[in-house]
Amino acid sequence: MGRYLTAFVTLGWLVALTALAQSSDEAAALLDKAAKAHAPKVKDDNVKGFRGKNKGTLFIQGLELEFTQEITLQIPGKFKEVMDMNVMGQAIKTTTVFNGKEGWIKVNANNNNIDVPVKDEILDEFKEVAYMMALGQFSGFKDKGLKFSLLGEVQINSKPAIGVKISKEGKKDVDFYFDKQTNLLAKTERRARDFQTGQELTEERIVNSYQEVAGRKMPKSVTVNRDGKKLMDVEVVETRHEKVDDSEFAQP
Repeated sequence: MGRYLTAFVTLGWLVALTALAQSSDEAAALLDKAAKAHAPKVKDDNVKGFRGKNKGTLFIQGLELEFTQEITLQIPGKFKEVMDMNVMGQAIKTTTVFNGKEGWIKVNANNNNIDVPVKDEILDEFKEVAYMMALGQFSGFKDKGLKFSLLGEVQINSKPAIGVKISKEGKKDVDFYFDKQTNLLAKTERRARDFQTGQELTEERIVNSYQEVAGRKMPKSVTVNRDGKKLMDVEVVETRHEKVDDSEFAQP
């Protein structure tokens, strides 16, 4: 399961997206429109946490595996994900935690606990996830080290979208695509590492539909693809912004 773990946890930053900050380069107009589209009607700068519950289907090795998922985030760089699924009659619970510096993965399969070391490539990937979480917030786009460039128009879910490439030294580029009509986030795309093969591949997250939660637009349905092949479909069951204590991100 190791190769798919970060695909699950990275859903968190996407469904927790709140607003985008302004940019001073050629992509400024697009980012400003997206900021207004995602901004909550009543903003609370003191709320830096997020909790969510999802359900969905994972497509691996010809199997379609149903799962449930609980996500806890603290902006800008801490996350926790608990995922439950059944694989060929075996109940599996995976808990993934990153406290901003260290990470842990604990897998419980039929009451047997397995600790997966989080270091090297896996730890680097966790840091990339935390970086992407920050990009989905005002604080992330205030980073003076970021560079923005406008991408061309593409079709996403048969609708036109315009993209912005976000670059930073020492970080992987991330492409944000916004629906041309609504200015809502339609897709993100980046290079991700496959932990099984050690190779990088293209990972995209496509927002299929939105819902309004506490006065802000939030994703309702998301599809994750890797190298053009569907990895998972996810439905957001519950989502809320609230304060989250640091103790949530202790070693499981």
